[in-house]
Amino acid sequence: MRLASEMDHKAVFTALEKVCEDNISVLCGPSESPYGTVTKRLVQCIRKIQQHGRALEPMVASFTAVYHHYDFDSQTPGNGYRTLVKVLQSCLLHIIHKGRYIASNYRGAFFRVEHNASEMEAYCSALCQLRALLYLAQRLIHDIDHGQLYMQQDADLSGRFVQEYSSMHKACFYGRCLGFQFSPALRPFLQTIVISMISYGEKYGKQQSGIGTAALSLLTSGKYAIDPDLRGAEFERITQNLDLHFWKSFWNITESDILSGFTRIASNPVQVNLTLTVPPAGLRLPLASDPRLTTTVSPPVAHWGPGPVHMRLISYELREGQ
Repeated sequence: MRLASEMDHKAVFTALEKVCEDNISVLCGPSESPYGTVTKRLVQCIRKIQQHGRALEPMVASFTAVYHHYDFDSQTPGNGYRTLVKVLQSCLLHIIHKGRYIASNYRGAFFRVEHNASEMEAYCSALCQLRALLYLAQRLIHDIDHGQLYMQQDADLSGRFVQEYSSMHKACFYGRCLGFQFSPALRPFLQTIVISMISYGEKYGKQQSGIGTAALSLLTSGKYAIDPDLRGAEFERITQNLDLHFWKSFWNITESDILSGFTRIASNPVQVNLTLTVPPAGLRLPLASDPRLTTTVSPPVAHWGPGPVHMRLISYELREGQ
């Protein structure tokens, strides 16, 4: 599996280098550019992407050589380092796809140079931040024990890691690049959630009720749908500056009487919708290897000690044993 992974990432970086060279050749060709300064922006952006790609290839190679040590077991090839490399690869594939389109259609009559330049610049920003994340992950691997995913009682390392992550620019991941690592079918849903959250946050705390805020948010959400760059910047501002009460208010707006009544009319009701509370008591469960023996599962403990777990069970249909 490791060999296949190494070949995959090498092929991706080779394709990225070729796409960058092709675009630079087309954009800096002998004939005069029909788009002036926008073409210069594109060339500058593609050169930055090329630099990021050349710096990232050895970093990814070092990860693919060791990240199998952090898997749960040999049958479960998954951990945060693998995920980070996969997300990076998704970003590179989007850049390659967009670069090939630009190289093929640059001199076409219907080529939208401003739009494509903005798209490429957004992915270049995302690539830059992913490079910074890979650098942090590389330091994490170096500073913690071999094969350990988590820091063991190292407050200084944890504090430095959080500080550096907090200083990163995350707006690029919520604008034009929103959900690039997911299936295209999921992106409209993510876009709806982000636009709703930003619009609600803009009106939050201005002496309106939750319903009034939600209604005004619908009227202002259009500008965030039209301008993805503004959407990303506002999402970053909201996530950094608004408090816990905002998040509770936003996620609970769908449970208000008006909206819940509307959903009952517009959608099919679920057969199971229960609120449950699991008490903070230990459980004794039999071992799978030997049912005659048992093990104790302790209740979850937060900063303030053991407490009940509140949850909601939602199911479209009631199933046997549920």
